[in-house]
Amino acid sequence: MTTTSSSSAGAMQSRSNGSPQMITLGQSKTLFPFYFQLDVELRVVSAGPVLTRICPALVAGIKIDEALRFSRFGVGPNEPLSREFILAQRETLFIFKSTQTPLVLRMQVVVLEGESGFLFVGSPWVRELKEMRELQLVLHDFAPHDTTVDLLQLTQSIGRSLADAKRLSASSEVQRNELRTLIETANAPILAVNTEGQVVDWNLMTERLTGFTKAEAVQCSFVKTFVAAESRSRASGMIEAALRDSSTAQLELELQSKDGVPSLIIFSASPRHDATGAVLGATLVGQDITELGEYRKVLEQRVAERTSQLSLANAELSRAMRAKDEFLSAMSHELRTPLTAILGLSELLLSDTYGGLAEKQIKPIKTIEESGQHLLSLINDLLDVAKIGAGKVDLDRRLIDVQSMCLASIRFIAEMAQKKHLTIRTQFDPRATTLDCDERRIKQILVNLLTNAVKFTHDNGELSLTTTANPQTRTITFAVQDNGIGIKPEDLKRLFTPFTQLDSKFARQYEGTGLGLTLVMALAELHGGSVAVESEPDKGSCFRVTLPWHEATDESVTVLSTASVSNPTALGTAPDREVFAEAPLVINADDNEANRMTIHDQLIKHGFRVIDAHDGTQAVAAVFQHNPALVVMDLQMPVMDGLTAIRLLRSNPTCARLPIIALTSRAMMGDREMCLEAGASDYASKPVDIGALVDTMRRLIRESSAK
Repeated sequence: MTTTSSSSAGAMQSRSNGSPQMITLGQSKTLFPFYFQLDVELRVVSAGPVLTRICPALVAGIKIDEALRFSRFGVGPNEPLSREFILAQRETLFIFKSTQTPLVLRMQVVVLEGESGFLFVGSPWVRELKEMRELQLVLHDFAPHDTTVDLLQLTQSIGRSLADAKRLSASSEVQRNELRTLIETANAPILAVNTEGQVVDWNLMTERLTGFTKAEAVQCSFVKTFVAAESRSRASGMIEAALRDSSTAQLELELQSKDGVPSLIIFSASPRHDATGAVLGATLVGQDITELGEYRKVLEQRVAERTSQLSLANAELSRAMRAKDEFLSAMSHELRTPLTAILGLSELLLSDTYGGLAEKQIKPIKTIEESGQHLLSLINDLLDVAKIGAGKVDLDRRLIDVQSMCLASIRFIAEMAQKKHLTIRTQFDPRATTLDCDERRIKQILVNLLTNAVKFTHDNGELSLTTTANPQTRTITFAVQDNGIGIKPEDLKRLFTPFTQLDSKFARQYEGTGLGLTLVMALAELHGGSVAVESEPDKGSCFRVTLPWHEATDESVTVLSTASVSNPTALGTAPDREVFAEAPLVINADDNEANRMTIHDQLIKHGFRVIDAHDGTQAVAAVFQHNPALVVMDLQMPVMDGLTAIRLLRSNPTCARLPIIALTSRAMMGDREMCLEAGASDYASKPVDIGALVDTMRRLIRESSAK
């Protein structure tokens, strides 16, 4: 093929009568990537590298019909391909089909000088992108001007036999004329400009696209006359680069036409040289992609429509999320309101507030209290999962004492562990004394893991909680290990799926919602950590929570008290009654009679005087009539809700310092901020932790008295 390239180069470099040179050797390789040459016996002499890549059977020396079957429009498949037939039909389009691949070629033939052989030039017949993929073709395999992956009109007389290079050089005029025909009939816009950017050549395809004849175009500025305004800067840059003797990348240009219908063309430019090698202009070869541009516009319109649809869908999703939040808030209120009475009255009954209980009454009431606490934990888990899923959980980070936090978590499950006679072991890494985290959320992680360990460990078993610091990775790992029932390998992948319990049979042995481990994973990830688990059936499980950790540099960290694990009641013990000069008067506003009565009796028990109000109006009136030390205000009440009552009280200067605690059954993100914004001094959610509430009340009364 080297000889053929040389002869072609000689032909294409020749000029006569001062006609401008149109195509160089480098351009010819770009224009004709698909060809094969046959000798007089129709054996393959050579073939282009792209063609041999997609048709490996096309090797030198074989008969052409061993690699490619011949057919022709209007001629049956049995028509033989012979030397005589080729000579007789040299102006005909030839179709070749590969014997081994889906390749179909559309080719034209050039009869080499002296009828010593044949050069077929053309392109694959591909109509869809999938056909290109099947043939492993890419756009760079094709000529840049080939608009339909088709070089049918570019093959009139470019090739000549490798063996006839010298004879072809002597026929430069014939070659020039053939090249001229090739340019004129090319199925691509080809034009040439001089160093001033004026048109000096203009083929028929360019004429068809623009409506301007060659006579009209010559001597006109290509950029100013034929290129649309928005494309002129790119066109000028491309031509200037070619005039600096360098080829250019393909650029999309919009050409103007006589009828006002623009054409979108991909052009590449290359320099044109004279016999001495001096640059005398540039040749531009293009590819009409107007249809592609129209398709692109349609696609952009569809993308815009789809984007609009997605925006509407997102808006609907946001509306649904807001509706879900409102539903969760309402459900939280409806569920927590009766729980306040259940838990509060159970506590009062067990503390003999309403008189002593018979021995047989104590156990049922304890069962009521335990069931209420269990129901409350389920409600909290559901709300936490919903809030985390909605991205509405903010971490209240602060530096906490690791050992105290772990011991507090163990105390939470200690009583449950004692009932099963479980041994609880602890080991704390002395390097990890403090951790920057949301203490409540990390406790929630540890309590969930410890509760599962207790639940799934047989009586007289054991479990452990350990911490390990890694200064190199700057992490701390909390490990909860048990020797319980373990987890099957096939169940591990479902372990952290919400609402999924591994023991899902109709008669389950272990209760729960399947949300605990989901919360563990979510809360750990919120802290930038991870969760890992190792387990073996009947031998136990080990859950490891790894969190970012830095060695403490603040020596002023307050260390929480570390009550003994053996004393499960150390956590949550009711505070000692604080003695005031006079029992403080409290307004207790709540429309729910059971809740109002429960809080009333609990406050009496802790040394307060209490006046009840059924709604916000009564609460405001009671404040101005009795001048209380503090107001406990439920938010959701008829006639006047709690937020309105708080705002009304704060609008009066005499109530500016009055402590007001807002109580609500809602437990959604932003509730606390909403209450404080309205003017509440503090906030508590139902069911009320009476011990914490009393502590808050006494603190607020002291602070108010000191002002």
